[in-house]
Amino acid sequence: MNSSAIAITTALLLFFRIYFTIGAIFAVLFAVFLVKRVDPGARGWAIGFRLLIMPGVSVFWPLFVWRLIRGQQTPTERNIHRLRAQQNSV
Repeated sequence: MNSSAIAITTALLLFFRIYFTIGAIFAVLFAVFLVKRVDPGARGWAIGFRLLIMPGVSVFWPLFVWRLIRGQQTPTERNIHRLRAQQNSV
């Protein structure tokens, strides 16, 4: 292998190591303290639920950080059924 391939591989490994370390730390903090701010339906759930969401939160942590910054609650699903129901109610 040439040195540029090794440098690129090393940089990518460093990036992923930092990304998943931040994700793991955020997932623990999110599961313990912050999940209630993003999803009010998660209040009162047991430790099993919190352990279950931690792998997904550690991978998708930038999306959860973005939702926390924006102060956004659970998103409303937008599909054809909801759109038709809204049109019929007006």
